[in-house]
Amino acid sequence: MKKYILLIISTIVLVLSFLNSWFSDMLFDSLFIFALIFSLVLFVGWIICLVLSIIKIIKNKNVFNIISLIVTVLTALLILFFPFREAKVRFELNLYEEEHLEVIKMIEDNRLKVDDLGNVKLPNKYKKVSTSGEVAVYQNDEDGRVIGFWAFRGMLSGSVQLVYSTGGEQLIRSSEIEYPIVSIDKLKDNWYYVVTGY
Repeated sequence: MKKYILLIISTIVLVLSFLNSWFSDMLFDSLFIFALIFSLVLFVGWIICLVLSIIKIIKNKNVFNIISLIVTVLTALLILFFPFREAKVRFELNLYEEEHLEVIKMIEDNRLKVDDLGNVKLPNKYKKVSTSGEVAVYQNDEDGRVIGFWAFRGMLSGSVQLVYSTGGEQLIRSSEIEYPIVSIDKLKDNWYYVVTGY
């Protein structure tokens, strides 16, 4: 069992790092500083696994030590290069498609109250479709609809929304999104992944 312990710990760090990155926006929104502390603890755990793997390989080229190092390096590559936020938005677009469309229909029919800033607080049943529990209504009239579901509501660091637009990218750009748009990527008909600069 002793020879497997580093491999087990490296694998646990990999799984926890993946889950932390996948749910980071939600964790940051609800736990803020505690989410940062958890990320720091995972980083320290990763450093320890890396150092121990290298030391153990130098001392003894055991296959489990080599696999531990591979898992540790894989963890770093995954965290640094995998587009977690966009992958999660794409996944949840399909997973919650019915709920997204129900929210849009309720906004279209004026069954949800839009505040003065264009935000709508979602009923509990629908809070899972937007990390903040709100959606932003940029346009809802006879000329079309532009409704943003928050993926990441940044503070001075940029924001990301899953935007529903009946008029495509052109309507998104001409609507009253209050922040400069950095990029718009079409995910499927009427659905866009929008990154803003604030």
